[in-house]
Amino acid sequence: MEPNSTPSPDTEEFREAHSFSHWELDEPPATLRERLHLGFLTARGWGLFAAGAGALFFAFLLGRRELLAISLVLLLTPLLAAFLLRFGNSTLAVTRTFNPPMAVSDSSVRVRLHIAHQGRNAAAIQLSDTLPADFGKGPVLHYPSHTATHSGSESSSWYEYRLRPATRGIYPIGPLRASVGDVFGLAARPAAVDSPSALIALPQCEQLEPATLPGEHGSHGQASSNRRLTPDSFEVMTREYRPGDTVRRIHWPATARRGSLMVRQEDYRATPRAVVLIDRSRAAFLAQGVGAEPVISIPQFTATPKDSSRRFEWALHAALGIGSHLSHTGFGIDLIDDRGAAINSVSASAAANGLEPFTGVHATTEMQQALAAVGLAEPIPEQLSEDRVEVAAALKARLRESGDRLILILGETSTAQANTWLSIVGTTTKVTVLCVVNHAERLATVMASFRQAGWSALAVTPTMALNDIWNELGNQK
Repeated sequence: MEPNSTPSPDTEEFREAHSFSHWELDEPPATLRERLHLGFLTARGWGLFAAGAGALFFAFLLGRRELLAISLVLLLTPLLAAFLLRFGNSTLAVTRTFNPPMAVSDSSVRVRLHIAHQGRNAAAIQLSDTLPADFGKGPVLHYPSHTATHSGSESSSWYEYRLRPATRGIYPIGPLRASVGDVFGLAARPAAVDSPSALIALPQCEQLEPATLPGEHGSHGQASSNRRLTPDSFEVMTREYRPGDTVRRIHWPATARRGSLMVRQEDYRATPRAVVLIDRSRAAFLAQGVGAEPVISIPQFTATPKDSSRRFEWALHAALGIGSHLSHTGFGIDLIDDRGAAINSVSASAAANGLEPFTGVHATTEMQQALAAVGLAEPIPEQLSEDRVEVAAALKARLRESGDRLILILGETSTAQANTWLSIVGTTTKVTVLCVVNHAERLATVMASFRQAGWSALAVTPTMALNDIWNELGNQK
């Protein structure tokens, strides 16, 4: 590799020269100087200042004017260095990238830092990247590195390290902080070189095994025919030629069979819709008092983290897995919450141009991104009746055809709440209900009321496998 060439981040030379050897995880304990907030001067600077103070004392004690001049130089030099650093600007340009651009929870992501400097060669600077508490201490870097590259008046260095997000959410990575010093090492100034970058950690998606869709059994228990539909599919039929039809629409095989000109008539069949409704109410997923569940914090970048729980995480896992499975089967997926609001509108991680329904080859990734930052919501009692109206209107707008489906993913559900859902949805729609609880046997009555309405319903716990649950739902008559 040429001395002035910039190494590619994907080469073996890059990984060997710029990997973990450039940073440490442990930071030394705070020194007395740091605890007393005397960090604007280094130990050398304070030593020079102390020497100046001593020289000043002896100058007055001995009455030596030349010693007074020396003491003033010793006193003012470190103070002048600190003053110039205080009002100086950082000349470092930092670019932080992630590979992959969006991480998956409990999977590794590579953080790459490209630090560049314009002008003369920069003095040695110690840098540290700021990380959330979940990741521990941030890496300590030393710029410029021994493998720094130079191109004209610009010098740059590459660094990289790995992170493993434990939960989904939007993590703030950065800013990169520098301990800037003068060329004589007399003063130091901590400074933020850049701004934090948002690392989106997506929830994991479980691929479901092919199985009969819940509610597709006939009256004798046999599975009804379920023709696989694809988005924007067409039913192709033929009719006799009419004056004005273009020649390009002539269906030659049908013309040969009928002995007269036949043309293609394309009848558009709308993509079937599946609405996945997720209960986001805090009361449904976070038990209070005896048996209270631990709260899981979902980072929201620079905003206040949102609350979640183990059961709510399983509910989102089920919503994503079922939604992904149905999207591959040909359904367009709508994700809404228990107030009728689209998940894209209540999640900070949703794509700016996020459109519903989720369809096509990117449907799973788009749903993962929409669900990454979703948290529990506090109920507003005076708006409960309005929420019911909004949910009913949202479902009516989304469930258009008899082939459309509704999947309700709920938490703790009382008999009264079950009756409310029955009145909102009705019994004509193909509905699948999952109630995520800690003790499934407690909801036997509620599940029976759902099944009497013709719905497929199960009470599940977070310890159950989603694939087994889906297969069991498919076997219900």
